[in-house]
Amino acid sequence: MAGPNSYFVPGYGISRAVIQNEIHYYCGPDAIVRPYTHQGRDGFLVTTSGPPLTKAQIEDLKLSSQEYEEKQSRVADESHVFVNQPVPVNQRKRRSG
Repeated sequence: MAGPNSYFVPGYGISRAVIQNEIHYYCGPDAIVRPYTHQGRDGFLVTTSGPPLTKAQIEDLKLSSQEYEEKQSRVADESHVFVNQPVPVNQRKRRSG
C-alpha cells in the first residue's frame, strides 16, 4: 500500500463545506482536506493514500458547490438574515497628545 500523497486543488468555485463533506467519497476514507494557499492562490491541500481527484470530479465539486451556495442563499433570504451586516468590533480609543 502506498503512503499518503498531498496535492493542491485550486479553490475557485469550490465551497469548503462541500469538498470537506465529499472528499471521502472521491478519495477514500482516509482523505483529509484543508484550506491552503499555494503560490498566492487560495485552495485546498488534499492528503490521501487513495486516488487523486480527476478533472471530472473537480467539476462535480464545483457544481455541488454552486448548488450548496444557492441553497444557503435561499435559506438566508427566508430567515431575513443580512449576510454582509456590519459587526461591531471593540476598538481602543486613541489617546491624543
